[in-house]
Amino acid sequence: MYFAFDLNPIATQLVFRFFISDLHQGNSFFRRPFVYFMDDDLLDWKALLDIPLPYAFRLWYKATSRRKWILSSCSELWVSTPYLANKYAAWNPRLLRPVASGPLLERSWVPSSNLPSSSSLVLSDSASAATYSLDSDMQSVRICYHGTWSHRDDMKWLAPVIAEVQRRCPNTLFEVIGGDRVARIFKGIPRVLVLPTMAWPDYLKHTQTIRQDIGLAPLRDTLFNRGRGPIKFFDYARAGAVGVYSAGPAFSDFVSNGVDGFVLENDPTLWVERIVELVNLPELRQNMADAAWLKVLDNSPASPAIQDYLRDLNKALEQLT
Repeated sequence: MYFAFDLNPIATQLVFRFFISDLHQGNSFFRRPFVYFMDDDLLDWKALLDIPLPYAFRLWYKATSRRKWILSSCSELWVSTPYLANKYAAWNPRLLRPVASGPLLERSWVPSSNLPSSSSLVLSDSASAATYSLDSDMQSVRICYHGTWSHRDDMKWLAPVIAEVQRRCPNTLFEVIGGDRVARIFKGIPRVLVLPTMAWPDYLKHTQTIRQDIGLAPLRDTLFNRGRGPIKFFDYARAGAVGVYSAGPAFSDFVSNGVDGFVLENDPTLWVERIVELVNLPELRQNMADAAWLKVLDNSPASPAIQDYLRDLNKALEQLT
């Protein structure tokens, strides 16, 4: 999860975002006080069993294998979700709230009909780029799922949902990120746009410039997914979309169900019906997307409450220096 804090520039050098590669190998800088910030469940090896092996090994090497050193050496443990705060309560973690600022609040959408060129995408059914052409009098609705390969099994759960939505709604386009291996998951489903894996700056620009209508965030109930935060709420709101989210620790307490998004149990039938409803009700989509963006602004420095929160956080960091 990302947090864009307006913090004292001297203090921020003491904050590390979850990857500590070789900090315990003698570098004098790292003998100073530091905060360990965790926005996924990185210190429980059992949680890593729920994600693809290459990604799990990377997290184990960078974080999980250093659990004892991290927890004994950091001055404070900061976490991004109530679930993580409860799980690691023995270390008195500080629960951070999500704050979006700067480019995370910028939006300059182009018309949704401006799709990437055929050279930059993969078609899941091996068709030509003409697969995406709709009748000129048909208003297209863009549905997206933006997740990394760590969500592989969530994508597999989602694929039959998308197949049924595409069958019932001939005006929908579905966008997903991940290249050939993701294209294989959605193979045979019409009107699926598979974009290459993106670095964070490219993804940020994509959500700032290509407007979406409906964003999907399914999360199966696994140890690793329970530690995730509501990052997709911010991404989809920035892209202009209303989100449909899985019930669970990541979204149930953050999303106002039926107001700025929908929170559903992982029942494929419920997901299909809700997505189809949103496809067919553009006014509802817009109203809920507007409410989602207002919530993002409430979690930005434009909010007096967030300004007070950031001042308090700065004071906490200054005490460490």
